[in-house]
Amino acid sequence: MSSSVVERIEEEARKLIEDARRRAREIIEDAERRAREILEDKSYLEELEREKQRLLKEAEERAREILNEAYGRAEEIRRMARAKLDPLADELAREVAGI
Repeated sequence: MSSSVVERIEEEARKLIEDARRRAREIIEDAERRAREILEDKSYLEELEREKQRLLKEAEERAREILNEAYGRAEEIRRMARAKLDPLADELAREVAGI
């Protein structure tokens, strides 16, 4: 039973991290797509290159934020699982020991 809870928590954490990575890729891909579209107009190449770099930097920063949020949430889930499982483990140990 307790391993089922841990597995569910770990699965939720994996899903959060996968979602964060997917969203980060989408942000970066969108920034690259926008940058490519902008760069097609060669007359504004220098300005557009700066915009591309700004968009890429913004996307990378947002991707890092999303991943950090996901890792933080995963750690929070692990802490919650431990808080719930530790008392169960203690109770089980007492029952096995006959206390």
